[in-house]
Amino acid sequence: MIYLNGEILPTEKAQLHVSDLGLLRGYGIFDFFRAIDGQPIFIEDHLDRFHNSAKLMGLPIPESREKLREIIHEIIRLNPHKLLGIKMIMTGGYSEDGYTPSPKSNLVVMGKPFEFKPADVGMKLMSMEYRREIPEIKTLNYIVPIRAIQQMKTVGADDVLYYQNGKISESSRSNIFIVKDEKIITPLDGALFGVTRKHILNFAKNHFTVEERDVSTQEYFEADEVFTTGSTKRIVAITETDKHIFGNGGVGKITKKLQDLLLEEEKNNR
Repeated sequence: MIYLNGEILPTEKAQLHVSDLGLLRGYGIFDFFRAIDGQPIFIEDHLDRFHNSAKLMGLPIPESREKLREIIHEIIRLNPHKLLGIKMIMTGGYSEDGYTPSPKSNLVVMGKPFEFKPADVGMKLMSMEYRREIPEIKTLNYIVPIRAIQQMKTVGADDVLYYQNGKISESSRSNIFIVKDEKIITPLDGALFGVTRKHILNFAKNHFTVEERDVSTQEYFEADEVFTTGSTKRIVAITETDKHIFGNGGVGKITKKLQDLLLEEEKNNR
């Protein structure tokens, strides 16, 4: 079942008109989070980010925050899976001229069964010189990494690492952290400030020295450990980038410690 513009419909009946500005111009935002055993994880943080993205994009949200929260809980109830991925999507609505946003946005909320990658399995990245145009907004525009899928397959990479002017920023769908001498560092400029990133920064400072600042590509490749974070991943070790292997090619001890701490944080936020 899917929520669409005031109605909850069977998936096969949830349809948008071809004049939708998300389809015509890619003008829209989204957010994604998880529900575990019927309880949404970090829901208020995701609602905060969704509202901020809407404000920065000039998109009116057709429902109040309270109503949107109710919709989310109803979608969770109607999709009774132990682990559920919730996606909120909002576009510029039906555009009369195919360019100008409508006064009424189109709002979709849907849930699908979800699975995590095993915590002891790492990822390989392929570096790419690129910086998202408006990194503080979670837009629908994923042209660059989707175009790179075939290239990633060719080199055996799972995702991309964005860098520009000698500084890294993020991956296509997640934040990046490096570990050097047990110090945890994450880029500040050019990255979306993810919800998982926020919580890691909050609890990691109780155990380690933590820094938010520019990270050079040289620092990145000289790191003891690298990991990526996001709602679809939790914390996943980056074991290799551009054929450079980090540590012993497995999950480092700091990454493993943070994985355990994040699971505790999630339990405390259900």
